[in-house]
Amino acid sequence: MKKKYNLADWLDNKIDDQSIEDVSGFDTLKKIKYYSGWLEKPDFNKDKVLENLKSTRTTKKKKFNWSIAASILIILGISSLIFILSVKDFTSQINSQETVLLPDDSKVILAQNSKFQFNNWFWNFDRTTKLNGQAYFEVAKGKTFTVKTNSGKVKVLGTRFDVKSRDSIFKVVCYEGSVKVIFKNEENILKKGQFITYQNGKKLEQSNIYNEKPEWVSKTHQFKGVSLSEVMQQLEQDYQIEVDITQVTEDKRFSGTLPSDSLSLALDILSKTYQMNFSVINENKFIFVDDDQE
Repeated sequence: MKKKYNLADWLDNKIDDQSIEDVSGFDTLKKIKYYSGWLEKPDFNKDKVLENLKSTRTTKKKKFNWSIAASILIILGISSLIFILSVKDFTSQINSQETVLLPDDSKVILAQNSKFQFNNWFWNFDRTTKLNGQAYFEVAKGKTFTVKTNSGKVKVLGTRFDVKSRDSIFKVVCYEGSVKVIFKNEENILKKGQFITYQNGKKLEQSNIYNEKPEWVSKTHQFKGVSLSEVMQQLEQDYQIEVDITQVTEDKRFSGTLPSDSLSLALDILSKTYQMNFSVINENKFIFVDDDQE
């Protein structure tokens, strides 16, 4: 009997995994607990339930029907298993994108190194998706769902938008229609051309953009008067390389477009634009120098 109480406490997050890890089928129980967290909990009015129980209580005690209880547990177990098996997971690798088509014909494009989940079979009952990383969404006309991240949630209806949730940054950009951004207890409605950014739990800015879609979707990056170090940081992220610009004049700034899927072309554009040369130390490290230092 003690194990049953422990299991209930564990499901309610009152005790840790170690307290019940000797229970048979613990790995399956962990999966059921994880995915059941997706389900919205119904409202529970304990006073109303108690009142109903009192009104229907009879003086004659009835024996508890264990066969009925067992049947309910079996049904719940099967339902949980079906729920788990119906969850679809997608992961985009470094330097690659992944396109996902949702059951309502909405399209999701995952940026590199991103993860996305949704429940396929239960889509009509639970339209909550999960994102870790960055993704661009094109929501089918008249359709709606919620994007849940570790930082906040975005509720949408027939729109195009971009969500970035990496490390301490949570950024949402609306390209069409409108989206509701929920961060902690704060709600913001973004219209077409607006974006909002949070970092380390604080709101940084809410402003406008003028692009039709994210630059990373078209595999390009646009820069306007940014420092060369910022450009190199983007290259390092896109191509998983190391760039040394300590021997380059610090006041160099860049305005232009660079590809995110061709390292050789990106390096060639930068070197010709700013009269720089680069040396290849190995396949993952490059050193830039000014022409006059050659």
